[in-house]
Amino acid sequence: MRPAPFPLLALLILTAGTLAKPHTAFDPGKPKELEVTARSTDSVDLDWRKVRGSEGYYVYRDGNRVAETSASDYRDEGLQPATTYVYRVSAFDDDGDEGDLSDAVQVTTEALPGPTVPTDLVATAASPYRIDLEWSPSEAASGLDFYRVFRDGDEIATTDNTSYADTSLEPETEYEYRVSAVDGLGNESERSDPSSATTEAEPGPPVPRDVTAVAWSSTQINLGWNPPAASAHPVQGYNVYRGEESIGFVVSTAFIDTGLTPETTYGYTVAAVDTRGVEGEVSDVVSATTDASSDVIPPARPTGLRLAGN
Repeated sequence: MRPAPFPLLALLILTAGTLAKPHTAFDPGKPKELEVTARSTDSVDLDWRKVRGSEGYYVYRDGNRVAETSASDYRDEGLQPATTYVYRVSAFDDDGDEGDLSDAVQVTTEALPGPTVPTDLVATAASPYRIDLEWSPSEAASGLDFYRVFRDGDEIATTDNTSYADTSLEPETEYEYRVSAVDGLGNESERSDPSSATTEAEPGPPVPRDVTAVAWSSTQINLGWNPPAASAHPVQGYNVYRGEESIGFVVSTAFIDTGLTPETTYGYTVAAVDTRGVEGEVSDVVSATTDASSDVIPPARPTGLRLAGN
């Protein structure tokens, strides 16, 4: 057989070359239907439609490649609570050639639970001007920062402790309190159940000092005393008692009790009254005994007189 002419041989070689499949870059198109769901405070789940002909997928978070997977889903963990992230996914072939990125999907991780509500709040009146509060501690995943204290619906203080003393209050007045907890992220709990207390009555003036009782006659006893120590409200007078009976009110520091029975012992107490009309505590009992009667009745004139003799 005669050899083929060169032009024909060249044509056969070129034809054979065009029949061989050339290597082309991988171009599967971008993954579609990407869905990203927050699973917890530190993780999210990604899911997308499979790309035909792909060997695997790259996962991008906020523009940075963070994972490689052969499946069409992925769980991203170790994230920050209550934080927004943007995800995209791409496919690659067995040569490592990467296709286009998917559309971006944004997701926010779940927030840490806020602090628990303070419990067992107890309000106790400590004086006419102060109420003491105590409660059980709250718990917080991000750490407890402080408590807010509310009186009659208005915030009056913050404290790091589980107790608080509310001062400068009005006597004999009822107040209602609630407490809330705030964690390290600024999350605030609901307010506690209310607890109420009524401040004590403001005390009356102190006891009069150096009370004395002196019998002046068979029917009179004189009382005297010194004013009590200074108090918040001035003294306007004194109530005088004989036994349990009130026998008079005077603005001076002396009292004369008359019309008594001779040779009889009487006990007295004195209490100061301030300008509000509030009576203080009574003094200790002082006693005196009236004198014997000074009245002398002469004997009756003798009658039936007779002279006896011779």
